[in-house]
Amino acid sequence: MKTKVDLRTSLAAKCAAVFLLALSCAGAALGTFAVAMLSCGYGASDTFGEDLLCREPMENLAYNALFAVLDSSDSYHSPYYYHAQLERAGGIYAQVYDGDPASGTLIGVWSEPLKEDALCQTVKQFPKEGEGYYTVALSLSSRLPAGSNFAVRFSLYNSLRSLPFGVTVLLTVLLYAGALALLVFLLCAAGHKAGREGISFNWQDRIPLDLYLLCVAGLFAMALELGFTTRAGMPMALEAATCCVGVLAAMAVALATLLTLATRLKKGKWWRNTVCWRTVRWCRLLWRSMWMGMLAMVQALPLTWRTVLGAGCVLAVQSILTLITCFSEAAFFFLLVTVAADLALVAAAALLSLQLQRIRDMGAALAAGDLEAQLDTEKMFADVKRHAEDLNAIGVGMNKAVEQRMKSERLKTELITNVSHDIKTPLTSIVNYVDLLKKEDLPPAASEYLSVLDRQSHRLKKLTEDLVEASKASTGNMAVTLEPIVVNEIIHQAVGDYDEKLAAGRLEVILNTYEGNLMALADGRLLWRVLDNLLSNVCKYALAGTRVYIDLSGRDGRVYLSIKNISRDPLNISADELMERFVRGDTSRHTEGSGLGLNIARSLMDLMGGAFSLSVDGDLFKAELSLKA
Repeated sequence: MKTKVDLRTSLAAKCAAVFLLALSCAGAALGTFAVAMLSCGYGASDTFGEDLLCREPMENLAYNALFAVLDSSDSYHSPYYYHAQLERAGGIYAQVYDGDPASGTLIGVWSEPLKEDALCQTVKQFPKEGEGYYTVALSLSSRLPAGSNFAVRFSLYNSLRSLPFGVTVLLTVLLYAGALALLVFLLCAAGHKAGREGISFNWQDRIPLDLYLLCVAGLFAMALELGFTTRAGMPMALEAATCCVGVLAAMAVALATLLTLATRLKKGKWWRNTVCWRTVRWCRLLWRSMWMGMLAMVQALPLTWRTVLGAGCVLAVQSILTLITCFSEAAFFFLLVTVAADLALVAAAALLSLQLQRIRDMGAALAAGDLEAQLDTEKMFADVKRHAEDLNAIGVGMNKAVEQRMKSERLKTELITNVSHDIKTPLTSIVNYVDLLKKEDLPPAASEYLSVLDRQSHRLKKLTEDLVEASKASTGNMAVTLEPIVVNEIIHQAVGDYDEKLAAGRLEVILNTYEGNLMALADGRLLWRVLDNLLSNVCKYALAGTRVYIDLSGRDGRVYLSIKNISRDPLNISADELMERFVRGDTSRHTEGSGLGLNIARSLMDLMGGAFSLSVDGDLFKAELSLKA
């Protein structure tokens, strides 16, 4: 399988891109120069002598020839300057006349007379002080010295004449596009190195950015100074070479700057590697250390002394400002400072009051049982913050205690469930063998023993089943299927099943059901179990010869069922305690029962999304159920 090569990490690709970028920029610069020259009319004439490349410098050299022959100077240049300009031009023969060349006097000449035909001739007149004028006649030799200015211009003329304008423009545009593409590639590849993931710094990327930019600005200015400063006496070819070197150096500096900027921006947080940021950070750390030291000294004092110290400082500042206000011309300014200090004091007092209010609310929330309540102590005063953190710690500690208790309850429930399951298997065997013994012919005494064994084994079986059911109901491990149930029918059916037991206890049931059928959203099996537990309790604990009232009603989108009876024994226990596990109303425990019926009923109602409540008024016992209609 071939490995994909990432050109961004290839040193050879980067070097090639830099080389091609330099060539593209040089070609684009030359193309731009050629297009500009051709657009301005340079190189457009049929002969070099008629072209602007020849005529413009010839006219300028007439001025230089005049001062060179007269051996004088103007306010800007010395005679040496004019000699140097004529020597750099190369092939110039000049004659200076006082007046017209035909009738005037020849004052002097520059260079030797031409032995061949002139390539270009120019005659120019200059006024002189007082009356009259000077006439300068210039001729350019067809044999131009190598390296002279006119030789360079003649070569440039021949090059421009050979360039097609449209093709030159197209090539220049393509070179610019190529240079831009290469620059984009280099910027994308900046910071990527072979064998390393992410962005890596080189030596110049580690230099602080502001210091780097300062040095780069100096180098860039020096490169431009080298490239665009003209020097007297320097040949035009050498001047052009110097300009190219300066421009290339400036481009190299600019490219290096762009690459390091791209690398720093990719790495992120570029401002951290600057002298300014480090200085500011150092000053900030120094100020913070001094401030924290002063705060530590103040916090070492007791709260009372800190309050006295703060108030004394404010009063001292106000006294000083008041004295200054009385004896200073800038009284209004110091008055404003005093008012600002007073406002700051008021703001601090308001902030302290707000924080104390939040602490009071936190204490109220903890007292109400909201153990999840927490205070944000980040911006509080030191002493208030400590008090708030103590309250937060109290809430966390209480929450842990509640969680520990819940865990203990859960372990207790699991223990009851496991023990109940373990008892259930041998108990089933005992019940089965008792049933088999009941079919045998036994002596009367053995039959009595067997009846006691049968009764107690069924009681133990009922207790075990109640324990398992209570555990499942409290932990929610029971399947619940909610569907519309006709509550009237299930009540009549439950009362009918308990007719014999109710009659045996001489209890009269008064059933007040809703006219028509009341539909409730419930699980029929679980609702039957709740009614079974309640009616079983009625049969066990209701006073003989009394009435039992069962009322069914509907209101506010819910169905309500209440069962009321008179207790046979005094109810010396609260309704909340009655719904706890293993708690019964008959404290003497002379009746059979596990004390789990009401607790199971409440858990089953919770699973169905209903409600279960008890109320005790003297000997009156009332249980109320409610379900969604």
